[in-house]
Amino acid sequence: MAFTDDVCAVSPASEKEHPPLSSPIQSGSEVATPGINRSTSPSISSVDKDPHVNQNFLARAFERLKIQQHLPMAEQMFAALEAVFQHAAQTQHVELGPRWQERLRQADEDSRRGTRDVEILRWIRTVLDQLRHLDSADLVHSMNILADGSRDASWRSPLGQSSLLEFVLDVSTSPDEINDLLRPALRFIGNACADNDVNREMVISPEYPPVIIGHLHDNELKNITISVIYNICNNYDRAQHAFRENGLCPALIGLLEDPDFQPGPLLPNICTLLDFSSQQTDFSQYPESSLQALLQFMQEQKQDLDPSDMLQLISTAKAFLQQPRFQMQLIEQRLVKILLDTIVYSYTYEADGLEAEEELSFLRSSIIRLLSDVSATTVFADNYPVESLMVDSLVHWLSSPREQMRICSCLMLGNLARSDTVCLNMVRGLRLHERLLQIMRDQTNMQVVYAALGFLRNLALPAENKAMIGTLQSMETISSFWSLDLNTQVQHASVSLLRQLLNGCIGNVRWLLESLSPDPDSPAHEKTHLSLLLLLFGRTDDVSTKVEIGRTVATICRCIATSSQGLPRDSISAILHRLYGMHADIARPLAMMITQSRFPIIRSEGWFALALMARSTEGSAAVSEVLQQMEVFGVLVTTITGQSINGHGSPPSRSTQQRPNTGNTSSGGSGSDTRSEQEREMQAKDRENALVLVNELLKNTGDEVSVIRRSILEDLMRGPQSPEGALELMTRAESEDRAE
Repeated sequence: MAFTDDVCAVSPASEKEHPPLSSPIQSGSEVATPGINRSTSPSISSVDKDPHVNQNFLARAFERLKIQQHLPMAEQMFAALEAVFQHAAQTQHVELGPRWQERLRQADEDSRRGTRDVEILRWIRTVLDQLRHLDSADLVHSMNILADGSRDASWRSPLGQSSLLEFVLDVSTSPDEINDLLRPALRFIGNACADNDVNREMVISPEYPPVIIGHLHDNELKNITISVIYNICNNYDRAQHAFRENGLCPALIGLLEDPDFQPGPLLPNICTLLDFSSQQTDFSQYPESSLQALLQFMQEQKQDLDPSDMLQLISTAKAFLQQPRFQMQLIEQRLVKILLDTIVYSYTYEADGLEAEEELSFLRSSIIRLLSDVSATTVFADNYPVESLMVDSLVHWLSSPREQMRICSCLMLGNLARSDTVCLNMVRGLRLHERLLQIMRDQTNMQVVYAALGFLRNLALPAENKAMIGTLQSMETISSFWSLDLNTQVQHASVSLLRQLLNGCIGNVRWLLESLSPDPDSPAHEKTHLSLLLLLFGRTDDVSTKVEIGRTVATICRCIATSSQGLPRDSISAILHRLYGMHADIARPLAMMITQSRFPIIRSEGWFALALMARSTEGSAAVSEVLQQMEVFGVLVTTITGQSINGHGSPPSRSTQQRPNTGNTSSGGSGSDTRSEQEREMQAKDRENALVLVNELLKNTGDEVSVIRRSILEDLMRGPQSPEGALELMTRAESEDRAE
C-alpha cells in the first residue's frame, strides 16, 4: 500500500487496488523447468527393419559368409562389412589393399574378446571415401551396417576417434545425398552420440545442428531425426543450447502443425525436446499459430501422454505465455478451456503410489500457475465476464471434491474480482462469499484455505461488500486460523482479510469487539476476537504477520476516527471503552510498527495511528504504557529531534550521519543532508504526527505520566533539539526508568 495523502493531516488513502492472486503456499521457488535427464539414450532402429536396404543382396552375401542373421548386427559388424566390400571390389574395382579380409576377420575376433581396434575403423573410412566418390549403392549398405554396429555402446568412442563420425557428419550435411543414405547416416550419428559427450561435441560444431534440424522438414526423415536430436541432447546442456539456438523449437512446432504427423512412440521424445528448446527462447518471431498448435497437439495426444510428458508440454506453453501476444491469443481464441480440461483429465490417470500422485499434483499445480498468471490480465477480464460459461464452470469448481480444482477456481475467480463492479456482482448476485466462508470452515487443506482467503480479500475491497461479508459468524471463521501455528501464510492471509473488512466499516469493528461468549459468567465473555488477534501478535515470530496485525489495529483507529462524525457520541464512547478497556496491550502492535526501520511507510502508518489513539483518555493511557519502553521512547525522541541517541531509536533516514530536522536542506560539507526528497517529506510527516501524539498525551493523561516524563514531553514540544539536548532528554528518561 502506498501513501499519497498527508499522513499527519488525514488518514492514508484507503486501499482500492485489487491485487492479483498467485498460487498458494508454494513449498519451494517457482516451478523448476524439467530438462532432458534420462539415464540412458536409446539406440536407434535396427538395419533389418529398414525397408530401404537391399535385403536380397545382403541375404545372399551373408549366406555365402555363413553370417547368422538371427544375431544382432552389432555382434557381427565386420563380417557384414566383408560381404559388402567384397561385392564392391568385384563389381566396382574398389581398392581394398592386401590381406583386407584377414584384417576384418581379425578385428571381428578381437571384437568378440572385447578389443576395440581404432585402426581398422580408420581403414574402413578410406573404403567409404571410395564408395562415396563412386556414388556406389554399397555405401548405403555399409552405412546401414555401421549404423547398426554403433548401437553397441563399446564401439561409440572408437567410432569418434577413427574419424568415421566425422565422415558420416559430412554425409548427413551434404545437400546432394539421397535419403537412402541420409537415413543410416542419421541413425549412425544418433547411436554414436548416445551418452557419449566427446562425440556430441563433434556434432554440435556450428555447421551441423542447423542441417540436422532441417531434416525435420523431410517427411521421410523427420521421425528418425527426432530420435537423433534426442540422443544428442539427452542430459547434455551444451548440445541442448546449440540446438535451441539454431531453431529447434520452431521446427518442432512446425511438425505439430502438420495434420498428417503422427508421433507414435516418439511422443515422449517430442515432449522432452519441446521442453528444453523452448526455455530462454525469443518468441517474438514465432508465428501466431504456434501456441494454438502446441495446445491442440496436447489435447489430441492426451490419451497417449503420461503425466511427465504432459508436464513438459505445459512447461513449453509457459515459455510461450511469457509473451503478451501469446497470452492474448490464449484468451481470445478460447484456448484456456484446453488447460482447464487438462486439469480435469489428469484425474483419470491411475496413480500407483505416493510418487505418482505427487507427480500428478505437480502437473496440476503447474497448469494452475499458468492459469493464475493469465487470469490476472485485463484482457482476460474483458473476454470472460461474470456471465460467461467459463466463469460458470469455475463457480461449480468451488464445490468440487477435488482440492486442486477448488484452488484453481479461487485463483482465477479471485483475479477476475479486480473491479468493484465484478466484486459486487459476485457477492450480491452469485453470493460467492458464502461459498468461500463455507470452504474455510470445512477445509483442512491449508492450500485451499489460503486461496479462498485471497479471493475473499479481493471481494471485500468495495465498501458496499464489507458489511455483507462481515458478520459475527465470519469473524469466528477468520479468527479460527489464529491458533494454527503450523501455517504462517494462512495466518497472514486471514489477518489481511480482516483488515480489509474493517477498513471504513464500523459495523465490522463492532463484530470484532464482540465477546467470545454471551455468558457473563464465562471467562470468554471478557475476551473478544480482537483479543485473539493480539494473542497471535505476541505468539508469532513471523514479521509480516506482526506488521499486518499492526496495520489492522491502525485500521481500527482510522475507522473509529472517521465514523465519529456520523455516530452518536454514546456509541463511539461504547466502542472506545470496549477497545481500550478490554485490550490493555492494544498499542503494542503500533509500537512495533514505529520501531522497525525496514519499511518507512509502515512506520508512518504507525505514527498516524498512535496520534489518533492518543486523542481519547483511554487511548492515551494505552500509548503511555508502550512509551514506558525505552526503545519506543527513544524512537519518539529520534523522530521529533532528528537525533539518534545511544542506540535508542533508528535514525529516520538511511544516512548514518544526519543533521537535526530543522527544515534546512543545504548541501555540501561533511554535515550535508543526503536524504531524498521523499525521505524528507515522510520524516516531516512522521515528526508532525509524533508531535500531535505528544500534545494529545499531555492533554489527556494525568497521574498516568510521571512528573519527569511529563517534563520531557513538554521539552520535546518546545522545538528542535541539539544532539546534546536530545541526549539529555534520554538520560533523564533512563534515570526515571532505573528508579522505577
